[in-house]
Amino acid sequence: MGCTMMRKCHLNTCPVGIATQDPVLRKKFTGKPEHVINFFFMLAEDIRKIMAGLGIRKFQDLIGRTDLLRIATQREAKASNLDLKLLLQPALELRPGTNIVGGSVKQDFQLEKRSDNQLIAKAQQIFSGADDNVTVKMRIHNEERAFGSTLSYHIACKYGEAGLPSGKSIDIFLEGSAGQSFCAFLARGVNVTLKGDANDYVGKGLCGGNVVITPPDTAPFESHLNVIVGNVCLYGATEGTAFFRGIAAERFCVRNSGVTAVVEGVGDHGCEYMTGGLVVILGLTGRNFAAGMSGGIAYVYDIDGSFKPKVNPESVELLPLEIEKDVQLVKQLLADFIEKTGSKVAKELLANWAQAQSKFVKVFPYEYQKALQDLAEQESLEQPLKTSAIENGNGKHEPHIKDIEEAIQDVALEQKRAERVLDKTRGFVKYKREAAPYRDAGDRQKDWDEVYNFSHVRKNLKVQAARCMECGVPFCQSNSTGCPLGNIIPKWNDLVFHGEWQEALRQLLQTNNFPEFTGRVCPAPCEGSCVLGISEPAVTIKNIECAIIDHAFEQGWIKPEIPEVRTGKRVAIVGSGPSGLAASQQLNRAGHFVSVFERNDRVGGLLQYGIPTMKLSKEVVKRRVDLMADEGIEFRTNVHVGKDLKAEQLLKEYDAVLLTTGSTWPRDLPLANRDLKGIHFAMEFLEAQQKKQLGGKQDIISAAGKDVIIIGGGDTGCDCIATSLRQGAKSITTFEILPEPPQKRAEDNPWPQWPKVFRVDYGHEEVKLKWGKDPRQYCTTTKEFIGENGTIKGVNTVEVEWTKTETGQWRMQEVAGSEKYFPADLILLAMGFLGPEKTVPGELGLDLDPRGNIKACNGQYGTSNSKVFAAGDCRRGQSLVVWAITEGRQAARQVDSYLTGRPSGLPGPGGVVGTS
Repeated sequence: MGCTMMRKCHLNTCPVGIATQDPVLRKKFTGKPEHVINFFFMLAEDIRKIMAGLGIRKFQDLIGRTDLLRIATQREAKASNLDLKLLLQPALELRPGTNIVGGSVKQDFQLEKRSDNQLIAKAQQIFSGADDNVTVKMRIHNEERAFGSTLSYHIACKYGEAGLPSGKSIDIFLEGSAGQSFCAFLARGVNVTLKGDANDYVGKGLCGGNVVITPPDTAPFESHLNVIVGNVCLYGATEGTAFFRGIAAERFCVRNSGVTAVVEGVGDHGCEYMTGGLVVILGLTGRNFAAGMSGGIAYVYDIDGSFKPKVNPESVELLPLEIEKDVQLVKQLLADFIEKTGSKVAKELLANWAQAQSKFVKVFPYEYQKALQDLAEQESLEQPLKTSAIENGNGKHEPHIKDIEEAIQDVALEQKRAERVLDKTRGFVKYKREAAPYRDAGDRQKDWDEVYNFSHVRKNLKVQAARCMECGVPFCQSNSTGCPLGNIIPKWNDLVFHGEWQEALRQLLQTNNFPEFTGRVCPAPCEGSCVLGISEPAVTIKNIECAIIDHAFEQGWIKPEIPEVRTGKRVAIVGSGPSGLAASQQLNRAGHFVSVFERNDRVGGLLQYGIPTMKLSKEVVKRRVDLMADEGIEFRTNVHVGKDLKAEQLLKEYDAVLLTTGSTWPRDLPLANRDLKGIHFAMEFLEAQQKKQLGGKQDIISAAGKDVIIIGGGDTGCDCIATSLRQGAKSITTFEILPEPPQKRAEDNPWPQWPKVFRVDYGHEEVKLKWGKDPRQYCTTTKEFIGENGTIKGVNTVEVEWTKTETGQWRMQEVAGSEKYFPADLILLAMGFLGPEKTVPGELGLDLDPRGNIKACNGQYGTSNSKVFAAGDCRRGQSLVVWAITEGRQAARQVDSYLTGRPSGLPGPGGVVGTS
């Protein structure tokens, strides 16, 4: 089908081209009518199976049968709080004898009694040409719906959509209360005056008619304090006038595209998605005024100064009522309003105009300003002597003659213009993804600094944030295909767009303890599931996340959060990688005393020694660790639990123990001559280099002047490439046993799965720049290590091909005659990890799962020892840094509940949760 549940159908910006008439977006729809038909056939088949299982043959027989429904026994925490008993109570128990069989009783709408029949009869004098004007006086009741609509239908049949010809009119005077859709689609030439009130949808689709509604002459109340018309009045109206002496309820003038309306107050969401027309409001408004407003102008009398906070500022500018043309227009509309309705509010405003004018606010959409500016520029080109410009807006008059400098595109000027009026609604269509997040490859390969071009990224950040579509169902937040942390991505993207950095930071830190880490080293599964990624490059979520936290540190907003109350409970955490750090911070915030044990000389685990400084500066790690130490967390380095300190001792000294040791047991390649000198695991190589840079041992595994072969790919393989290059390698080649990924998603890799496509990361780009080719050799497996005098000298390889078996499984076969020898002075094994080291789990007698990870037997993170918990890669297996932080946060909740004996107050999973 293609629908991604964006819930933006009303904006004409459907990114998959379904609910839109935009020709650019329509091209993105790849579906066919047959797909829709097949979908409903399959849906019907599924429903038939369910109905058959219930013993039901027809849909009709399901009506009222709540006895066939059962409340699910397994529900999420929030859902378990819902009490559905009243909803599931059978209708016949509530109202015995009620007929619940739909369609069994024929309905009589009594259309022959509708008032429109009288109107149509009297209008015949005009239709026949016997008269030019007809006046009708009658009473109306609120059961009378769509009054005037059928009359307008007959007018359209006779005269077309233009309505009554000039000089012909039908004047209708009513008293009473009108029902829903009063004067809907009212045609030009029909003038309706009602003394009373009306229900919802007054003037819906108004097509040129004029509607006046006032309270009865004998009404004792003040009109400006009371609602006179219901919700959604003038929805989709295109032409005509509407004067309402009183307050209009919610969603007044939504999608108005041409009507002039005056009212004494409105409820929430006034002028939402308005595209044209004029609206004058003489009193208070509700919240979210002008949301999505792209055209027309509203003039609002801000009686008490409360209007500005109620406006949705995304698409409109608020200006004073100063321009003479505007002033005269408003005064004329007030005079007309007084003449038609006798409004006391309007009379007082005109009588004290000098004071009243200063309280009027002009609501002027940016898109409308731009359209007027374009029109003015076009007119100035067509009429050189005529000069015009947008008044009271952001536009500035431009001369119609351009010199040579102006004829050349000024990128900086274009950027300034974009910042002035950025289109958030259609940003994903108008703006391209920032494609250069890194510094120049030629420059960066000469140093060990971070590869990111932070200044360039920040310069374009607002434009990139404008590309976020704020999806109704944000797949980027999904814990199954998107961000495991459930980061509230659309929210902080929008806040960055509006320059609200502190609130963006608050939203970011709700779900992520360390955005400065994830914003640098995470592969960004959120971007892989971004809805925009279906047909365009995804939003630069990772860059925006990193910019928020870096900006916060620069501004001094990040300060130690020291708990006010301590529980007295002590927790030992073994391992200081991202999972251990996240858990320690959460447990510390809960008031527990936390000690983190790290076997290395510095805190950080993988973050400190497993990731090169080019991707994650160690100053960034130290900054966070120091902050956590200031919060009261104890870090004990050079303590190898299981060797220097027995794990059993931790059980005696602490109230709970959390293992976050990671998955550090590397996968080996047990071939002949594996014991040759010069063959190392990737982590040995990377850790030695990091320690040297931090002032440790200078005796490292060096790639200087050597032919380097890296067996395995992924992030670790790329880090080995970049490190070898900076050390001065003679050549660098990597072997990957799998085929080269496609440039675009394969058919068996649909969105929102992680896209298995060809990528060029920072290390690959650097090698290609230096030696002219990508270092990766695909479909290559190593057969034998070749040595000389006990030292590696090369490898024998063979190409492999992958084919699918009859059962759909992939099978690898060696390609005959494809054997090849590669010279090598250094071999780095980057083939992943098999699981955690077994010393500590063995000492504590913990159960392991079939893959060798610590088994969760008590809840999601509790082990076979009730006092011991496990989180991160040692529990779930080798994974991403975002999963490690997620595991640490949620394990902290379980530990906190265990220590306090009650549900934890720490945050639960965020984002779109509950997938299976």
